[in-house]
Amino acid sequence: MIDVRDSVAAEIKGRGFKQSAIALKAGLTEQQLSDIINKRRKLNANEMFSLCDALMIDPNSLFAACKQIPFAHSSPQDST
Repeated sequence: MIDVRDSVAAEIKGRGFKQSAIALKAGLTEQQLSDIINKRRKLNANEMFSLCDALMIDPNSLFAACKQIPFAHSSPQDST
């Protein structure tokens, strides 16, 4: 299953942003964002839209990025 929280984490890391700055811009605490990224907390729709605004990306881009993130547990044999 694709998890949009992986895309959020990849966007933050890949663009060189600090989690604290993105959390602040999205109206989240640093701990809330950390919990979301580390999958200790669910990401609700309003938070997702706020994070997209903070990251300056379209929500559709976030979901498209989900499809491009490699998963450690998948292998070419899994697709058969």
